Amino acid sequence: MIRRSGLATLGITLVVAAAGCGSDSNDEMVFGGDPVTLCVRLTEGASMVVGEVVRAPAGADLTVKKVALVDAKNVEGGKAFIVPLGSGRTPIGTAAYPPAANQTWEARVPAENATIRAGEEANLLVVVARGGALDGSAAGMRIDWLGGSKTNTTTYQFRTNCSTA
Repeated sequence: MIRRSGLATLGITLVVAAAGCGSDSNDEMVFGGDPVTLCVRLTEGASMVVGEVVRAPAGADLTVKKVALVDAKNVEGGKAFIVPLGSGRTPIGTAAYPPAANQTWEARVPAENATIRAGEEANLLVVVARGGALDGSAAGMRIDWLGGSKTNTTTYQFRTNCSTA
């Protein structure tokens, strides 16, 4: 099990995304790499953005139907967005909601009915809120598109303090 928080989260997200892209055929949709557990510092009453990278297959556009958390407990997954990557945009792994002065965040569009062009990467973003005192979790992030669906291999833990087990 791997646990990361803070600035290491963005580094892990980029490494996982790069590893996933380098090991798969360009003809397949890529979403997630090796299974990891990601601890996200989320205090009671706060909201965060949690993001993952997806790459559309080389031969087909993906028209997104929905992006959401899977089996969320003690947290609520809210609005979902997609940001095409490129033009110097860096994927968001986690950030306070809403991220301030962030080029990636500024380029977001609602996930529903968004299109990820063939062979291109996009940052999937879900707003997560924690209303109660209990820590929360989710078994992954799922993308549903016209013709299919896939859940990444990241388990999310939403805690007040990520330095404790």
